[in-house]
Amino acid sequence: MSIEVEKKELDSPNGHLEPPSSPKAAIARLPIWRQRRYQLPALFVAFAFVVAVVGNNLLANQYTAEGAARQYLSALQSGDATKAWDAIKVAAPTSPATAMYIDRPALEAAFAVGKPDIKGFTVMGTRVLGPSTTSIGFAYDTSAGSKRANLIAEHSGQTHFGFYPAWHLAITPTTLRIALPKGSNGISIDGKSIALPVGNSTIAVLPLLHKVQFNGTPMLASQTVSLDAFMSQGQSVTYQPKLTAAGLDTAKAAIKAGLDACSQKTSPNPAADGGCPQSASTSRAKSGQWRVVGDPSQDLTVSFDQSLNAYGVGHYQMVFAYEDYGAQHEVAAGGYRAALALTPTDITVGSISPTRDAPDLKRPAGVTDQAAKDLVAQGFAQCAKATVSLLADCPQYLADAMTSNISWSMSGDPGAGAIVSFDSTTGIVAVQGNVPMTASYLSGRTPKTRASFARTYVAYLLWDGQALQLVTIVGVL
Repeated sequence: MSIEVEKKELDSPNGHLEPPSSPKAAIARLPIWRQRRYQLPALFVAFAFVVAVVGNNLLANQYTAEGAARQYLSALQSGDATKAWDAIKVAAPTSPATAMYIDRPALEAAFAVGKPDIKGFTVMGTRVLGPSTTSIGFAYDTSAGSKRANLIAEHSGQTHFGFYPAWHLAITPTTLRIALPKGSNGISIDGKSIALPVGNSTIAVLPLLHKVQFNGTPMLASQTVSLDAFMSQGQSVTYQPKLTAAGLDTAKAAIKAGLDACSQKTSPNPAADGGCPQSASTSRAKSGQWRVVGDPSQDLTVSFDQSLNAYGVGHYQMVFAYEDYGAQHEVAAGGYRAALALTPTDITVGSISPTRDAPDLKRPAGVTDQAAKDLVAQGFAQCAKATVSLLADCPQYLADAMTSNISWSMSGDPGAGAIVSFDSTTGIVAVQGNVPMTASYLSGRTPKTRASFARTYVAYLLWDGQALQLVTIVGVL
């Protein structure tokens, strides 16, 4: 590189210009700020100063209450468990908890499940609450819309690099309220098994996204519930217990056994004594024999009440037999509610009571009007063989004294004009019609012929799951 040296006109005795000086002499005469050996160190010092200022600003912004909030919210968005844990201090639960799940492994397990619903956030501002406490207001976007909340930052007097205060967010755990039924097997939160007693429990967890699994048993199906506890002080975990297929079969067997035990009662009104659903309306018998018709568990549904006690609802059909002019039969049918007791491996039945809350039954396809009338006609044919004035399960009645040599005959079709109905609350099929029966007999020594005093009838039938059964035909006076 050539260096141009400024020429100067100097006074000399001969009036000529002095020759230019040497390059080194020319450089030496330049200002210091234009000399390269001073420029490079100066540039380095200036660069270092800029870096120091920028770095100081970055560190100063990072180690503030707002910086701690930004670090935590950004970590929640990205799923960075390390940064999230470094930004917080977990406080003790505000109320006693059955179990606590608020340590760092719990945070890492929660992040492995998923991230809270935070699509973006904006820090709105800070407010000093005390010498070492600051509130940070922020807005955040979720899939359900925008929300606002506050975080509390605290510092204990410790510093970073000896200058910057160490701020941490004070995170209060979320309290989960969980109720477990009898026969349950505890829960798992984010894959960690937690043993809980039967009944109501509270668990302190970090305010993050969690997956709560209700552990299954041979009787109870497992169930998984996901919940986002971000900025939530407490939540109730909704659990809807459901039996497994094996559990439902066990419940059906238990209810069948319970109703079979009820059929061993001899009282006409076991429902009044408690523990059984059936009741006969007769006042003409103090004892008799019950039998179950069909499968009482066919339409069984098992539910749990608000206290998570299990119960089964369905329909029963029974027949009560007692002596009254022969073996008289009466139908007892309707809805039942059976208390169920669960263990992890078995289900037993407690008391079974009548209920009106059972869903309505649908009329079976085999319960046709003609099939019902045909059975009633067969019943009338048997009743026509009677040789007495009054017979159990038959509709005819002869109101005369000193009768003998009685014979009954049919004078028409009992199904003609008869009405068939199906009671959806009990499953009882009723056929109503006229009694077309006439008796020939002796009244003393006088031969007589007279129609049945009971002119109409009601026949009661039950569907046993395969076919209709005629229970009784009652004459209506």
